[in-house]
Parts: sequence; structure tokens; C-alpha cells
Amino acid sequence: MRTISEVETRSIKAATDAAYMLGGGVTAFPDLTRVNVSTLSKYASFNDEYRENLIPCDVAIEADRRAQSPVIVTAMARLLGYRLVRDTDDATPARPANLSDVMRTYSESADVIREANKALADGEIDAADSRAVLPEIDEAIRALQQLRDGFARNTR
Repeated sequence: MRTISEVETRSIKAATDAAYMLGGGVTAFPDLTRVNVSTLSKYASFNDEYRENLIPCDVAIEADRRAQSPVIVTAMARLLGYRLVRDTDDATPARPANLSDVMRTYSESADVIREANKALADGEIDAADSRAVLPEIDEAIRALQQLRDGFARNTR
């Protein structure tokens, strides 16, 4: 008997969609994976017809690599009650942080605030609001992590 709930399935699908967005859209992925755009789309679809279609782990890893952030793997870990912690020894960037990194972090954070304000304007959060805000949050997290890595490089 399958134990994954509808809410958990939706969480994985939302993370899959966010990874696609961070990676340049679903059409940017087929060359990296063993599946085509149509199948990739089903993994992120909330339609009842594709409810059972979840992204396989090898495809999720490729999607997260393309997104430059472990969006899908993080969602899966959360469902199991775990939190991912970056292995900083392997994550050290080739260069220190610069002003461009700071400005990108500022811009991505401003996008979160803008979309969250729009989503909360009516006092309700619906699926459309979540689809608008969550990718912005993921982009801001990625920018912050890259900025952090650029500063952490100088602590060794």
C-alpha cells in the first residue's frame, strides 16, 4: 500500500515545477535526462490524470543540477523529516563574492516580496499564489547560498 499522501505528492510536484523554472523551463531539460518534455511535464502536473506521475530520483538529480539548487531533493528530505545541509568542502566556489552577487541576491529577494504581497493582497493563499511565490523563494535561496559560498571561501 502506498503511503505518500496527496499533500506530499503535491509538494514534490511543486518542487519539480520550481526546479524546472530555475533551470530555464521544462524544455531545457530533455537533453540532460532520459525522458522527453511531455513526460517531464507530467511530473510537475497537478491534473488528476497525472496525479501518480512523480519524478524518478535520477531525473530529479539532473533537474536539481540544472536548477543549481537541490529544490526537489530538499522537498523529498522534508517529507521524511530531514533537512539538507550543504557539504561546504565540495561547494567552495572558484571565486569570492562580488557586488554582482549582492545585487542578484537583492533583486531575487525583492521578487519574493513583490509576489508575496500580491498573493496576500486578498487575505487568502491559493494554488496560483503558491505557484507564483514559491519559485521566487527558491531563486532567492539559491542567490543567498551562492553569496554565502562566495564569502565562506575566505574563511578557510
